[in-house]
Amino acid sequence: MLKSSLDFAKKPEKYFVKLNKNIHLNNINCDIGLLKKAYYFSFDRHLNQVRESGEPFASHPYAVANILINLKLDYQSIITALLHDTIEDGVATNDEIKKYFGLEINELVEGVTKLSKIQLPNTELREASNFSKFILAICKDIRILIIKLADRLHNMRTLNFIKEESRKYKIAKETLEVYAPLAGRVGFQIMREELEELAFKVTNKQAFQSINKRILFLRKQNSDFISRNILNLKNIINPKYVKEITGREKKAYSTWKKMLKKSIALEKVSDIYAFRIITHTKSDCYKVLGIIHTKWPMIPDRFKDFISTPKPNGYQSIHTTVIGKDGIKMELQIKTKKMHQLAEYGVASHWIYKDEINEKKVKEINKGTKWFQDVLDIIKSADDPKELIEYSRMNMYTDNVFCFTPKGDVISLPKGATALDFAYAVHTNIGNNTIGSKINGKLAPLDHSIKNGDQIEIIRSNGKHPQKSWLNFCKTGKAKSQIKRFLRDYEEIEFEKLGKEILTKILLDINKKATKKTLKILIDGFNYDSYRSFYIAIGKAQISSDSILELLQYGNKQKNFAIKSKKRNLPILGVTNKMPIKLAECCTPLLGENIVGILVEGKGIYVHLLSCSTLERFSDYPELWYELTWDNKNIGNLSQLSKISIILQNKVGALHKVTSCIKKANINIVDLNISKRSQDFFNIDINLKVNDLKHLDQLMLSLKLEETIYKIKRC
Repeated sequence: MLKSSLDFAKKPEKYFVKLNKNIHLNNINCDIGLLKKAYYFSFDRHLNQVRESGEPFASHPYAVANILINLKLDYQSIITALLHDTIEDGVATNDEIKKYFGLEINELVEGVTKLSKIQLPNTELREASNFSKFILAICKDIRILIIKLADRLHNMRTLNFIKEESRKYKIAKETLEVYAPLAGRVGFQIMREELEELAFKVTNKQAFQSINKRILFLRKQNSDFISRNILNLKNIINPKYVKEITGREKKAYSTWKKMLKKSIALEKVSDIYAFRIITHTKSDCYKVLGIIHTKWPMIPDRFKDFISTPKPNGYQSIHTTVIGKDGIKMELQIKTKKMHQLAEYGVASHWIYKDEINEKKVKEINKGTKWFQDVLDIIKSADDPKELIEYSRMNMYTDNVFCFTPKGDVISLPKGATALDFAYAVHTNIGNNTIGSKINGKLAPLDHSIKNGDQIEIIRSNGKHPQKSWLNFCKTGKAKSQIKRFLRDYEEIEFEKLGKEILTKILLDINKKATKKTLKILIDGFNYDSYRSFYIAIGKAQISSDSILELLQYGNKQKNFAIKSKKRNLPILGVTNKMPIKLAECCTPLLGENIVGILVEGKGIYVHLLSCSTLERFSDYPELWYELTWDNKNIGNLSQLSKISIILQNKVGALHKVTSCIKKANINIVDLNISKRSQDFFNIDINLKVNDLKHLDQLMLSLKLEETIYKIKRC
């Protein structure tokens, strides 16, 4: 945050000099002329805008640009940071950005603008749809994510200026759930930790304050713990292996996560310090590890070697926890300088190390970010929006185990993953054809949970395909989405076959054949774009035989044959055209209940209860939904079908009491069926004609008062 907003507004040239100086200090090759043009373009276009802190709005893109300079990103990203809010705020256009700053910068600005417009709301359905757009935008160029993370970081640093608590909480929650994990997924540990800490302070104030008090207490209790143990480490390790040894306190949020994971109370938290040993080479890491383990006892379940088996984001280090000289646990990380830079800055380390960055290199960096590639696969195959958000988050938040193929290739999977997940991680076709597995040379079931170091061989057969039961035990988003995708495709093939058979029989009954001319009349009449989709619709009973016969009878003279209006006799508002409306049999809505309409091609609109489970099948097709309400002014003598199920004591006269109650309520019994009978009870299902929901409720209340009725429910 700038010290003087007034100073920034009055002396923009002074801050440009600072920006330019920072670029030179970080040795960034930059087109200074273009940078200056972008700086003043941003300053001038945001001139009349003010942030909630009272600062000129242009101070925000300036701060974001400085964050990227300190990360040593390329000058195109820095210029994008200066311009990233101009299009969103409507003070500039894409054509202007392209004209003044070129195509590459325009594409970056456009990408960041799209991310800003994509909200990550609470509604699960919209969240899933937006999350896919969010990931797709990031995947085009990893710099878009880095710029967006820097933008979010500065907004979090100035979050205290937002007065509305609910909005402040929403931003912090979104940061904790989406942006911080994304930073971690691309290896931005230093940024992830700061985002988590700033968000945690808002989302859980009480826990944040309590943990900070505990850390302060332990700091006072062991005031020289870090310096003392750095000296102890230096005394036992040969200096020729070590470049640097540092120690630091753990952050409040990481301490909180550890408490939750290990189910320990705050008072039990004792190891709040972590030490980092930076070596010259990879082999030095193992030499240092051997020295430490020889000198001090290690805690077995706290040892991890991420050098031989790196994390999916490229992170490499050896983690170990030992009991030091004074009997206190010490967490140690042993890594080389380059490993450390990658751990802190992730994908941005490519720029930090001055690798030759060009368009081809950026594509390689994007491609190498495995997590994005996995989520892209899920986006392509997920059918239900809930699947997408569930599976992509599953991939985002889980810890990893490392296992090996028979050739020794490392496969990283989330904890709890099975042999089947391993098969899909290697290749989708291998997963689809899997029939068994061998783990460490022994036959194992597909639902066997894999462990670190397992070597897995997949047994497969080309004649096999995924089973629905696999969804009960596979863990990874990729496996679940690919299995569901296959089952959906397979189901459609079966519906297509069924549709062909049904159509052949319909045409045979009227002495016709499925010629190209006949099929064209049907496909055009029902407004389908292919034979396959038309056959599938018939197989799924979305097109009735009557409507097919009707079309063939009327031909093209009557285009809306399938929805030829019969007189609508249901008092329902919400449809202006003459589509027939029918009550769905799955939930049989009654007058007075909340309803919604679903358009079924060739049949009209089916009215469902808002709570009907059938609606889940249409969650991905909002264009089929109609907002409906009952027309209370034109009810008339409406009589509606309703179903109830009763468990009745098997006593003389019990059924008579039920029918008497129904008669007193002036309700007609359409059908009655005794579905199950035992010595003590019997079940009856009754179809009734009632006026509305109130009418049915009154009946059910009177039935509940009868002693012989054990249980009653509406079907």
